[in-house]
Amino acid sequence: MYRTETLGLEEARTAMEAVINKALAEPARPVAIAVVDKAGELICYARMDGANRFNQLMAIRKASTAAQLGVDTKLLRQGLKAIDMSFTDMGSTELTIVPGGVCVYHSGTKAVLGGIGVSGRPYHEDEDLARSGADTLAL
Repeated sequence: MYRTETLGLEEARTAMEAVINKALAEPARPVAIAVVDKAGELICYARMDGANRFNQLMAIRKASTAAQLGVDTKLLRQGLKAIDMSFTDMGSTELTIVPGGVCVYHSGTKAVLGGIGVSGRPYHEDEDLARSGADTLAL
């Protein structure tokens, strides 16, 4: 029998809470936050007041890309540049190389369990917020 581990609602809520708490330090700078399982399927989503539809779509794409490909979107962007590939070479409109999507890994096996995506602020801040959610989890 094949068994696999993935993020569940409890872990997604814990990560989401950490990101929201950090983001709320600057409520005038709203973000959207998405947490997905290892297949890239949405577990939970939240947006601060003022976050727009584009932020929502990007948060989900960032999280899903990180989980499905097993790499943070920032590193994916750097990797594609290093091998002279572009985003369009990947052939999917559902994926993104915009920083702000991070993988959630199992601490022992290093298996990808899911992803967290944040959108609404400059890329390095989105990345930092998403990382705070992943770092909160003790998996």
